[in-house]
Amino acid sequence: MKKITQLIFFLALSSNVFADQKEIILPEKVFYNGFNGYIQLDEIAVTATRTPLPLKETPVLTRLITSKDIELSGATSLPQLLERELAGVEFHQAGYGTSLSFQGLDARYILFLIDGERMAGETYGNIDFSRIAVSDVERIEIVRGSSSVLYGSNAMGAVINIITKTPVEKIDIEGSVKYAGFYERNRETVGGIKSFTKQDIPNIDADIFMGFNFGRLKSQTTVSYSGRNAYRLLSSKEEVRHYDQYNRTNVLTGQIVSTAYDTTVIAPLDTLGVSVSGSRSVSLTQKISYEFSEIVNAFAAVTYYTKNRYDFPESINTGTAHDENYTFERYNTYTLRTGLKIHPDLYNYISLTYTGDLSRRNMDSLRFSVPKQKHMYNSPRLLWTVNAGSYNRVTTGLEFLNETLNFDLSRYGYNDKRSVNTVSLYSQDELSTNIGLSFVAGLRVEKANRYKWNFTPKASVKYSISDFVFRGNYSRGYRNPTIKELYMDYKLPIGGGSNMYVVGNPDLNPEYNQYFSITAEYTRGYTNLSVTGFKSYFRKKIDVRVIERENGRTDLFYENIDKSNFSGIEVIGKTRITKGLLITANYNYIHQNEDAPEASTQYIFVSPHSAVMMVNYGLPVGRNMLYFDVSGKFTGKKTYEDVQTFFQFPLLSRDTYSAKHNLYSLWNISVAFSMKNFRIMAGMDNLFDYKAPVINFNSCMAPGRYGYVKLSFNIKEK
Repeated sequence: MKKITQLIFFLALSSNVFADQKEIILPEKVFYNGFNGYIQLDEIAVTATRTPLPLKETPVLTRLITSKDIELSGATSLPQLLERELAGVEFHQAGYGTSLSFQGLDARYILFLIDGERMAGETYGNIDFSRIAVSDVERIEIVRGSSSVLYGSNAMGAVINIITKTPVEKIDIEGSVKYAGFYERNRETVGGIKSFTKQDIPNIDADIFMGFNFGRLKSQTTVSYSGRNAYRLLSSKEEVRHYDQYNRTNVLTGQIVSTAYDTTVIAPLDTLGVSVSGSRSVSLTQKISYEFSEIVNAFAAVTYYTKNRYDFPESINTGTAHDENYTFERYNTYTLRTGLKIHPDLYNYISLTYTGDLSRRNMDSLRFSVPKQKHMYNSPRLLWTVNAGSYNRVTTGLEFLNETLNFDLSRYGYNDKRSVNTVSLYSQDELSTNIGLSFVAGLRVEKANRYKWNFTPKASVKYSISDFVFRGNYSRGYRNPTIKELYMDYKLPIGGGSNMYVVGNPDLNPEYNQYFSITAEYTRGYTNLSVTGFKSYFRKKIDVRVIERENGRTDLFYENIDKSNFSGIEVIGKTRITKGLLITANYNYIHQNEDAPEASTQYIFVSPHSAVMMVNYGLPVGRNMLYFDVSGKFTGKKTYEDVQTFFQFPLLSRDTYSAKHNLYSLWNISVAFSMKNFRIMAGMDNLFDYKAPVINFNSCMAPGRYGYVKLSFNIKEK
C-alpha cells in the first residue's frame, strides 16, 4: 500500500514540471449546428478524462450526440437513437427484453452513465433502456475502448455518458408530443372476454421540461410518458440449417434413432415467431442547485420512474393471457443524487457527491404481486482536479461502491440478499506542450471484498499538426463478476419436459482486457474525417458452458474461458456539400477470435460490417427553418451458430447448427418546420417496410413501416 500511495503522490507532484509554460485556455461552449454548415470541434466533452476538454483535444476520440441532433432525428428512445447515430450498434429482442451489442461486445462491457453515475436494475447485463427520457438529454458522449481507470468495472468496451439538461435562461419551458402509428393491431377481446394483455397500447411519447434560473437558485422539473405497442414478428421463409452432426432421438425411449454428418436441414416455417412486449412508463425528475458563493454550489436531484411491461400472448407467460390472473412486470426506480462542489476557476475544483439508485421488478396481476428483483447502488465519491497554471492537470478520485441484490433466480430465493463492496483510488495526469503534443496517464487501485487488489493503468498520446490529429491509446479494462453470475441457479421455463438449468459459479474471477487503438483525424473547413484501428485482448472472459449431467440434467454453467480477442476499424466522416446540407457517415468492421471451449454458448452474434449514413438539410423560410432528414442503417450479412429444438413426434433433435442472415438496410425520413416557439415534424421509419425473412434472436427486430407526427414548443425568457 505504501508504494501505491507514493505513486499517487508522484502523479500529483508532477503538475509542477512545466510551471513556466502558459496556461490552458478552454473555449466557451458552442453548440453544434450542422445546418449552419460548419464542423464544430470546440464543443466541450467531459467523459474521456472526467475534465472539460474540447472534442479536438480529447486523448481518445469521443463521439457527441447533441440535443439538437436528438430533436431533428425524431428518435424517442435510446436504442432508436444509438442505432441511427452509431455503426456497430445492434439491439435484439432476447428473453426478458432488449439486448445490446456494441462493436462485437454485449451490454456487460458497455457502461451506461447518467450524469456520470451508474444505473441499477440491469437484466443480464442490459439496463432498462426506457428509463432514459431522450427529451431530457442535453448531450450523449460516447468513448470507445476501455475506461476502467476512471469508471471502474464494466467499462471495457465503451462508456456512454448521458448528460441531462440544465436551465440556462431565467425561464425555460419545453414540451413535445409524438404520436406514431401502431406497429401491429390486435384483437381487443378474446371470446368476449376483455384482454388484459394491453396489446394495442398507442405509440405516444409526451414530455415537459420546466427550468427556472433565479441567479443563485436553479430548479428543473421534467415529466415524461412513453407508450409502446406490442407486436410479433413471424418468419416468411424456412430457415436453412447446416449441421456437422445431426441426431434424431425418440422421446418415448430416449434412444438415438439416426445420426447424420455434414448435412443441411430445411426447418419448417416458424409460426410462433418472436414477440416484443408492450409497455407504459412514466418518469419524474426534480433537480435543484444553489450557489452559496461564486466558488461554492450544491445540488440535489430526485427521480422516480415506473413502467409496466405487458407480455404479448404466447411469449413468456402463456396460458393466462386472457383471464384475471394474467401477469405483467412492473418496474419502479428511485434515484437520489446530491453533491457539493468548490471551484475557484475552470481548472481547479473539488467535489463530493453521493448517488443512490434503487430498482425493483415485480410480477403483478389483478390479485397479487411477486417480487422478482431488487437492485441498488450506493456510491459516495470525492473528486478533485488541480491545474498548476501550466499545461498540466491532475485529477484524483476516491470512491466507494456498494451493490446489493435480491433476486428470485438465486438458489436460496429472493430473500437471500447478496452484496459487494468496492473501494477505489485513482489518479490521472494530463500533460500538454506548446508543440501540439499531449499525454495522459492514469492508474486505478481497487479492492473488492471478494477479490484481490486490482491495478488498472492507462496511457494516451495525442499529436496535432496542421489539419491532422493523431491519437494513440492503451488502457486496461476489467469487469468483476455480477452477483447473478456468482449465485444464479434456476430452471429454464422452456417447457416440453426440459431439465435445463442456469447455474452461477461462486469461484469466478474478474475478467480483464488490454485495449489498444490508434486514430488519424483530418479536419479542414467543412470536412472532418477520422479512421480508428483497435485491438482488444480479453483474458479470463466469463462465458457460459453447456454441461450434460449423467442424470439427464443440462447445466448452463458460468466459467472463465482462456481468451477472446476483438479487433476492428471504424471510419467516421462528415462534410458540408453546400450551405445547409450536411452528410455524415460511419462505417464499422469487427473481427472476433474467441478461444472458448466447444461446449460454450453464445446466443447473439453481430455482423462484421455495419454502417450508418445521415443527410441533413436546413432551408431558411423567412424567419423560420425547414429541415429535411434522411438516415440509413446498413447491417452486413453474418453467419452464426445456434441451437433450436426440432420436434416431429416422437422424434426430437437439438444440435448446434450454422445459419446466416443476409445484408439489409433500414431507412428513415422526416421533415420539420421550425418557428420561433414551435416545431412540427412528420416522418416515416423503416421507409421500405423491411422485415427479416427468418425471425430469431439474431434477426432484425424492426416492426415494419410506420409513420409519426411530433409537435414541440418552447418558452424562454432571459
